Amino acid sequence: MRRYLLPALALIVLGSAALASAQEPDAATCAAALESLWASASNACVTGPAGTICNGGAAPQAEPQGPVSNQLALPGALIEAHEVSALHTPPLAPETGSIGIAWIRMPEPTAATALLLGDVSMRDVTPEGFPVWTSSIVETGADAPQCPAAPHNTLILQNTPGSVARLVINGASLSLNGTVLVRTTGDATRFIALSGQSIVTVSGDQQLLPTGHELSVPYHPGDFSRPADVATQAVPFDPAALQNLPVALFPRPVVLPQPGSVRSEGVVNLRSSPSTSAGIIMEVPAGEVMSVLGTNPEADWYHVRLDSGISGWILAELLVGDVGPISAVYEATPLPPQRFGAAGNQGRIVAPAGVNLRSGPDAAFPVTASLSDGTLVNLLARSPYSQWVKVESGGAVGWVALITLETQAYYEALPIDTNVPPRPTPTRIPGSFGNAFPDPRGGY
Repeated sequence: MRRYLLPALALIVLGSAALASAQEPDAATCAAALESLWASASNACVTGPAGTICNGGAAPQAEPQGPVSNQLALPGALIEAHEVSALHTPPLAPETGSIGIAWIRMPEPTAATALLLGDVSMRDVTPEGFPVWTSSIVETGADAPQCPAAPHNTLILQNTPGSVARLVINGASLSLNGTVLVRTTGDATRFIALSGQSIVTVSGDQQLLPTGHELSVPYHPGDFSRPADVATQAVPFDPAALQNLPVALFPRPVVLPQPGSVRSEGVVNLRSSPSTSAGIIMEVPAGEVMSVLGTNPEADWYHVRLDSGISGWILAELLVGDVGPISAVYEATPLPPQRFGAAGNQGRIVAPAGVNLRSGPDAAFPVTASLSDGTLVNLLARSPYSQWVKVESGGAVGWVALITLETQAYYEALPIDTNVPPRPTPTRIPGSFGNAFPDPRGGY
């Protein structure tokens, strides 16, 4: 983390100056300033090891006070998660041009990350014998509408792909399988599913929390340690809660869903674009519940995402469900959000012997140049059929394998280069595939 500290501070200063330059910043000024703050936080902390806490913004209040709290004061500061018992990130402050941003990457085997945005307090109340930060008391501050481009004070929880994280938030058990947004009011905790399908359990009562839905757990005013009753049933979420979310700061950026969900009544085709002539990605079985990501301008196709993470287009008339107002309208399928700033378009070669730059995304393509270990490269695109990345360095453009790159960029958000040549056909081994050769004794 030390290598990110000075660049992060420089970007923080730029963003702070822009945000503090106006007593009441307008939307454009505020948005540009926040973009700089998000970029600095991304460069400092967007990736990191499990079992650590990283500060990406204004100095948080941490417990125990003293050396531990002081160590987290600067952007890019990194500390072991078990050394901190409570963390409180500060709200947006236009007068100083700052906002609290921090990542709590929970230690193994708890496969989850917490992202604190704005005025959020999180206290570890995990019983002895369990991994730290498994159980937490969370409170989010009331929003102060000083900047029209700012997000709400929010906690984002996200699991590691392929595992379900079992957490306790404000006394409610959360089986986290995706991305969940958490906000508190005076007497309730709201859980909003942004991806995947999670479960909230209170006093033995389980409530399913599918993508595009929210539920709330009631509390006695001012006491978030114990729910006052079971959770409500999930309903399509209020879109206002997702306003201005910096999704590229998530551990795993996602395309935000629309309120509600849809279900297939019969077997339907999932297509690559909103047209019956588009390629078929897969057949979706009957009864499959899917989240809605958007619609085409004619509103006769839904862009949907399955629980597996696969997304595509389905004709709207073939689906049923409870869908709220859809604000995402587009013709071309959008990519997931890319990281802010240089983190989203730069990488470094990590290969002691260097790597070959090739004319196409496969080891069978000709070598056009070589890049030594540690070379900085600009990321241009990804392959449609292999985990290779098109890069540029010193004017040379070509392809390298993803495993030879160190980068904070989100691979799935890189544009796909559809103009690459097809994968070369392997040279056949003589005598295979029915090849005939002259008989040494004569004849054919």
